[in-house]
Amino acid sequence: MKSGAKKLSKKELEGLFQEVGGEARLRLLLRDFYARMASDVLVGFFFAGKDSEEIAEMQLSFLLRAMGQRTSYSGKSPAQAHRNLPPILGGHFDRRLKLLEETLRQHGLQEKGIQLWLRFEQSFRSGIVE
Repeated sequence: MKSGAKKLSKKELEGLFQEVGGEARLRLLLRDFYARMASDVLVGFFFAGKDSEEIAEMQLSFLLRAMGQRTSYSGKSPAQAHRNLPPILGGHFDRRLKLLEETLRQHGLQEKGIQLWLRFEQSFRSGIVE
């Protein structure tokens, strides 16, 4: 997150969960997003030999905790989850954000919700990008 950027509140993230339409809709959105990532010419190589649906489920668990729908999360932090991958460069991270934005639009999220989600994702940039 850039210095001075406003941290997202739990209430904002809970509202985002409601806008998505609940856990089942969030699962579908994430499966779609990770399938797009896996087939993308710029970032797909990160997913070679991996199950994109399994990755989507791990992300679902992480987001359910962040969005206030679960009290705990036992998976890896974003930085730890990306540690054993090839170096993730700024352009890779930006492409991920673009694919996420396209997915959120296709799934009917409003602009405010899209920007909120992108801000949330951007907050992990420094721990992931090399």
